[in-house]
Amino acid sequence: MTMQETRLNQYIAIIQRANQIAASTTLDQLLGEMLDLIVTTMHASAGTLYLYDPQRHELIFKVVQGSPESEQLVGARIDADRGVAGAALRSGAAIYVPDVAADPRWDRRIGELGGVPLRTMYCLPLTLHGRPVGVIQVFNLPQETIDEPDEIALVELLSSRLVTEVEKARLLEESRAREGRMQALVEIISSLTTTLDRNELLRRIMAHACRLLNVEATSIWLRDMETGDLVLDLASGKGSEMMEARRVPAGHGIIGHVVNTGETVVVNDVSNDPRFYRKIDAQSGFVTRAILCVPLHSPRILVGGERGIVEERVVGGAQALNPRDNRAFSQEDIELFHTLASQAATVIRLSQLYADTDSLFTRIIDAITGAIDLKDPYTRGHSQRVSDYSVAIAQELGLPDEEIYRLRISSKLHDVGKIRIPDSILKKPGRLDDDEFLEMRRHPTYGQEFLEENDLLKLELLRDSWQSLAQHHERLDGKGYPNGLTGEQISLFGRIVAVADVFDAITSHRPYRPAMTVDRAFEILRAGAGSELDGACVEALISARTHGLIQTQDERQG
Repeated sequence: MTMQETRLNQYIAIIQRANQIAASTTLDQLLGEMLDLIVTTMHASAGTLYLYDPQRHELIFKVVQGSPESEQLVGARIDADRGVAGAALRSGAAIYVPDVAADPRWDRRIGELGGVPLRTMYCLPLTLHGRPVGVIQVFNLPQETIDEPDEIALVELLSSRLVTEVEKARLLEESRAREGRMQALVEIISSLTTTLDRNELLRRIMAHACRLLNVEATSIWLRDMETGDLVLDLASGKGSEMMEARRVPAGHGIIGHVVNTGETVVVNDVSNDPRFYRKIDAQSGFVTRAILCVPLHSPRILVGGERGIVEERVVGGAQALNPRDNRAFSQEDIELFHTLASQAATVIRLSQLYADTDSLFTRIIDAITGAIDLKDPYTRGHSQRVSDYSVAIAQELGLPDEEIYRLRISSKLHDVGKIRIPDSILKKPGRLDDDEFLEMRRHPTYGQEFLEENDLLKLELLRDSWQSLAQHHERLDGKGYPNGLTGEQISLFGRIVAVADVFDAITSHRPYRPAMTVDRAFEILRAGAGSELDGACVEALISARTHGLIQTQDERQG
């Protein structure tokens, strides 16, 4: 067999081996076998392989051949512009270095191939359609390999052949990881639709973060807007029961740095990071080894209409602590935790907006009802007391929280129609004549019209609870007003507010009589039960009084 035939057979064997390697769908296995084949083909003694991360413009140390000491570098990242590898990546062309030690581009700080004397190096960029994929470095290859064009052409052919498979394997691996994460996120988002409770939502998100990142604990810290301190809002996982009311001073700790800068910080060994705030571990007994900390960016929210935009801002930070398998936090961990933290930040911001809106709404209602009560000094506080009594009755009857909330609002507005009643009637010290009384009896209708004219009946809170305004003077026997409804024609809300309204009227001072005692009020209510008032609502109010839920006008001023 001639030398040419022998070389041809060797090339065929190498290509067949390359085809076998290409069949692998496991990225790490593919990379390792690929580097081994190229090191062997070039008759070298060692080699390294990097993959390029275009998002961070970094080279990730993936595989080493010929230096067991350098295995610890696997997973490390370097700037993609550093060293000979960076030069090859930028130029897109292979670089041969005849004397590694003398080449100024060789970066000894990386510490590659510790314990292996380095002489020559061949650095080959891996590209696909002109896009960088990675870099292969082969060390201590003989000069004969460089001088043999066929050898170099074969290596370049191998790299071109296999880089496609590398990219396929990487994309497949990323696709599988994304599929797993997306499935998990679908499950999380599905679970989040079952409740609007802010704390429960955050607990679920952080519990999912513990599981998906496989870490010992997670936590959420919010900025105290007055002091700037970071206050623990929620902790999940190991030691969470010892983390109540913890606080990190403004600007302190890794969490403080993240909140101040908006940066994501990963520290896989906190003992070497001077920013680490050790007092929390000392107070809780938890031992922190590694931290992944991300800022909580509250999203930019378009409120709608003419209400404007709520701009994005950092409201706090989220931490994931101590991977359970003692590994370093990966890029996938960072991306997943960012996604979960974003969900948490949205929940926090929306809950705050809801709380602010609810507070504003309640204060406006209070202002309206307060203005009504102020028209008559003898009924000051009446609307609030009727609302409180109505809620107490509803609680005794076992109504759901959602209905009680609607009742709280609508009962507070039950006399809003008195806005249209002249002061001469409202403030008349004596009894009303027939015409005045007829006008006063119109206030339930005026209240309903007030809601309709201001499109308030379209609100979810009032759409099904307006009966508190319109029906609180109806009677079960049909002798009430304004519509003479009977029995079940009167809604439950209307019957509840009717009892609350009568009780407050009896136990409050009026210009024509002093307040009656609670016991006398109960006698009057029970006497009217079944004909005028709903008996179950009457007994619910009496029961609420025994439970300490009812205070009269005098008791409140007391």
